[in-house]
Amino acid sequence: MRRVSEPPVDGVAPFALRYFEPAPDLKPFIASFYLFRADVPFLDDMLRADLAQLRFMLSGQGLYGFDTGRSAHSHEICLLGPTMGATHFAVKGPLHVFGVSILPAGWAALIRDDASRLRDNSVDAVDVLGSLLNDALDAMRCALSPQLMVSIANATMRALLARAQEPPFWFTRLADSWLTSEISPQVDALIADSGMSSRQIERLARRIYGAPPKMLARKYRALRTASMIAANSEWPSAWDDAFYDQSHFIREFKQFTGLTPKQFQIDPPPVMRLTIGRRRLAGKLHELSALS
Repeated sequence: MRRVSEPPVDGVAPFALRYFEPAPDLKPFIASFYLFRADVPFLDDMLRADLAQLRFMLSGQGLYGFDTGRSAHSHEICLLGPTMGATHFAVKGPLHVFGVSILPAGWAALIRDDASRLRDNSVDAVDVLGSLLNDALDAMRCALSPQLMVSIANATMRALLARAQEPPFWFTRLADSWLTSEISPQVDALIADSGMSSRQIERLARRIYGAPPKMLARKYRALRTASMIAANSEWPSAWDDAFYDQSHFIREFKQFTGLTPKQFQIDPPPVMRLTIGRRRLAGKLHELSALS
């Protein structure tokens, strides 16, 4: 991977990432808004496995490379399905993006398609959610402040949700709690708590979260461990209890972050380094977003 190491531009760091809370009525559906800026001519970086994303490309264009080997160009307004592996991206800058991190309940409400069909993929969001997004992009490009962009995003998401279907909150609350309750959640516990068959639970998880429960447990186990590494200067012993052995820990960690634990701890690439800060907002953001 080719890193970007640029000096500050006019005394301002070339990379900046800010997170914003959605309006209270949107929090069951939206984990966070964010504004990312990279004042560089070219950026080649990696993103951890994550929730589904809606990204308004205010400037810049590029290519996503997913863990599955699939590649996809970034549309002006991208809808990315939930990712189950690290995602590489190469972008011509300067890059300026307003993003919306979509919770599983938000996906179930807004997107008619099965999340597993858009897993590790990017499509034109206008084809899925309608031309209202074009108006939002135009308004964001004219906005004079991040706060105004957030207001535009809140209004846009409310308009989309007004015509959305009611999501199965009973399941998303159960599954979210299961995924975040311990470092290595057991699938049998989710099945028992749901009172449903394993086949029914797997079908719901694929449709709303993009993957079966076992894969989701692996994903959030690795991301929780990454959060532990980011928060502590000492090397964590998480793999002692949650992974078979150290080689299994390293393999799983790299699958979902794109880096070995040592690389993540000592020399994460610029964008991943910025996203680590999301954990510090965990009290304000949904815990799935704070982990991923």
